[in-house]
Amino acid sequence: LGSQEQFNGRFALPIEKYENRDAGRHLKQLIQPFMLRRRKEDVLSELPPRTDVVLHVELGEGERAFYEALRLRAIQQLGDVKSAPGKDHVRILAEIMRLRRACCNARLVESGSRLPSAKLEVFEALLDELLENRHQALVFSQFVDHLALLRDLLERKGVAYQYLDGSTTAPARKK
Repeated sequence: LGSQEQFNGRFALPIEKYENRDAGRHLKQLIQPFMLRRRKEDVLSELPPRTDVVLHVELGEGERAFYEALRLRAIQQLGDVKSAPGKDHVRILAEIMRLRRACCNARLVESGSRLPSAKLEVFEALLDELLENRHQALVFSQFVDHLALLRDLLERKGVAYQYLDGSTTAPARKK
């Protein structure tokens, strides 16, 4: 993909500013071997139709205070260091990711945190309802360490589960 400058000249500018579909197709072709995407029908045709359950979870009081402290610290840290324009994007993205992780569970940011997690509490209540009605569910998270916290809860409750992440080998996935 070249340097950032080369990438911007070959792909970003033509795609974003000029809506150049050829540049978009060329970029897609270059990165396609590195993308893993499977559709349900490619994996298992017997699966029932997907049902999405969207639950809006409010952070608890302690979680809100923790989040706000992280947000203010991020603003201060990003404002303290003066670098060339456009060079802070990686640091900004890292701070945004830290805030997103804090919304899932404070322990994803500070491993020793004892703050209760609103998301974990809602997950446990939903899990109890699913178990009571003998349902099954697929649980996804962008953060593997968040899945580890959910897995700990499943093990404490004695719930049978199957776990799959990017480190799962192909033979294990197939099994």
